[in-house]
Amino acid sequence: MNFPIPNVDVPISQTQFQRIDLDSLDYDPGTRKQILEYHVNQCDEIRQAYIIKGPHQPPLKTFKKSGKHNRSFQASWFENNSTWLEYSPTTDAAYCLPCFVFHNSNRVVRQNKFIVGGFRNWKKGGGRDCYFQGHIGKYPNSAHRVAEQMCKDLMNQWQHLQRVVDHFTIEQIANNRLQLKATIFIVRYLAFQVAEIIEKAPKNATYTSPRIQKEILHVFSAKVKKAIREEIGDEKFCIMVEEAHDESMKEQMTVVFRYVDAEGFVKERFFGLSHVVDTAALTLKNGIYSLLSQHCLDIQNIRGQRYDGASNM
Repeated sequence: MNFPIPNVDVPISQTQFQRIDLDSLDYDPGTRKQILEYHVNQCDEIRQAYIIKGPHQPPLKTFKKSGKHNRSFQASWFENNSTWLEYSPTTDAAYCLPCFVFHNSNRVVRQNKFIVGGFRNWKKGGGRDCYFQGHIGKYPNSAHRVAEQMCKDLMNQWQHLQRVVDHFTIEQIANNRLQLKATIFIVRYLAFQVAEIIEKAPKNATYTSPRIQKEILHVFSAKVKKAIREEIGDEKFCIMVEEAHDESMKEQMTVVFRYVDAEGFVKERFFGLSHVVDTAALTLKNGIYSLLSQHCLDIQNIRGQRYDGASNM
């Protein structure tokens, strides 16, 4: 199947997936690339690398003086803003690490100064009108505080997954391996039974051609989707969407439904996988709408959304 050529306005990083050497990332806030310039599937990994590295605070003894009052950045400002404040000797400007990591292009100019271009008004670096405090904000839902919390959530997610893996007991590992061996044995046994049946079948009716196999799989898929659709009914549900690329480097979108069945049990069901031209937000939105409409699922019944690469959505 031929796919349309991706929109030329889409950044090349969103259409070509290449592994990034995290050790080679530019940590100077004045020259580094924005997170969203990388491929959407790499953004969280790159965010994690910057968070682990911490804010760029070069141990300089003197800083460049600028302006008619010949002022400069003060190293003492790092002490009061150690978790977020950064300085770039290249551009002689201050930046914010959490806001850079979870940059939202819709933020107001004050927040953007600490992400793109940098802050250089050293007169307001301290005192009553301290610009740094204004950037942090007074309220828990300020853009800066929200970005800080998102950084914590991202790191806690990675640490939680690692703890789950590390805390498997020897007995659990042995049991998992036993289950895997049993599954492999069953699959091999059934495969041999099928092989015996096929050998006895007429040569023109082996049903092993790629087209026939795909039709059979399509029938299975349709029956499974129909059962899931009937189980959801007209009730509320959540969607979980992940973007990835297959072996042929074609972008694809997977959709999982989460809902409560008639008996009150929470269910998560894989519902579909479809190829998309790219992983731009509009493309994914159209793909989701198309999948829901095909199965008469009302978008008004969605009560939750989760996306891998949520910044893109």
